[in-house]
Amino acid sequence: MKRLIPFLILGAAFLTAQIRPVALAQDTTKTATMKSKVKKLKEKALKEKTSAKEELKSKEAKGTALKEKMKGTAAKMKEAGTSTAAGAMESATKEGTAAKEKATSTAGAMKDKAMGMKDEAVGKTADGKTVFAGSRGGHYYLNDKGEKTYVKDFVGAKIVGKTKDGQAIYEGPKGGHYYYNSKGNKTYVTKDTK
Repeated sequence: MKRLIPFLILGAAFLTAQIRPVALAQDTTKTATMKSKVKKLKEKALKEKTSAKEELKSKEAKGTALKEKMKGTAAKMKEAGTSTAAGAMESATKEGTAAKEKATSTAGAMKDKAMGMKDEAVGKTADGKTVFAGSRGGHYYLNDKGEKTYVKDFVGAKIVGKTKDGQAIYEGPKGGHYYYNSKGNKTYVTKDTK
């Protein structure tokens, strides 16, 4: 029996040496596949974001061209002595503004789609940007660069009370109640401590 022990140890070492490289090769293949998928997704999002920007520029240019055309028409009418030139100018301004707003909202929606937004819109900032509820409970909007900017207060925030020192208590998407402490972090409270 004592003679078999060295052979068993050598056999186990041999098997371990054979299994380990196979496992490492499989891990390397999985990692490479995941990196490839992530790279493709980033490239797709970048292409969609670029096309959204180009479409926004195109729509803004059309709105500007329409406004200029209407200005020219108003000027001709004024030269002809028509008193409705001011009305035509006002109409041109309204149409140009409406076209620009529509282009901006369309581009914003396309930007959200390009970034793969799955978060729920829960309100608006004071300047009209859509506020989303993040997957971890934070609230943010997308700035002009398409990056997330986190906010505490916004129009439509669900405020359910105040703390003893006067800070707003918010209700999260899952029903929890919290306020922001002096460091800007969420501090959860029980529902009966309001």
